[in-house]
Amino acid sequence: MIQHTMKKIITAWLFVCVCILVSCSDSTKETTNENESCMNPIKDPNNPKPMALMMRNMANYCDSMRLKINSGEVVDSVTYPLMPFWTVEPTDSTVLEPLYFNNAKQFAAAYRQLMSDVNHQKENYTAVINACVHCHSSYCSGPLKRIRKLTLDYKPE
Repeated sequence: MIQHTMKKIITAWLFVCVCILVSCSDSTKETTNENESCMNPIKDPNNPKPMALMMRNMANYCDSMRLKINSGEVVDSVTYPLMPFWTVEPTDSTVLEPLYFNNAKQFAAAYRQLMSDVNHQKENYTAVINACVHCHSSYCSGPLKRIRKLTLDYKPE
């Protein structure tokens, strides 16, 4: 029963994300602030799955947020909307298990806290990055090096 319900939820989210991705890739639309969530999709000769592309865009968002927070600026969810990566096709479908979705919920909660509490953005941003590290320690460990560069105390060499 729970698996059937989870499959329905996943199917519904995948449908919503496909619709979003299709609308973002519509070449007849002009680039506007409303369409910035599709900012410069990264080209990859390996034809990456939607989740990989979304994760790369999230990493770019986090790098931009890191710079703003380090300079004392406030980040907001209008400029940096939450990307529901857990709703799109992953590179490896075996990650779609309860622990993965629990990790995604923890990330989303940390992200919402970051955006809602402007007085503690440094602490909350750190919690977001820690949620990324926690999940990627279990799944797709490849980007851990890049994720660790997103910490507030990271200084490029």
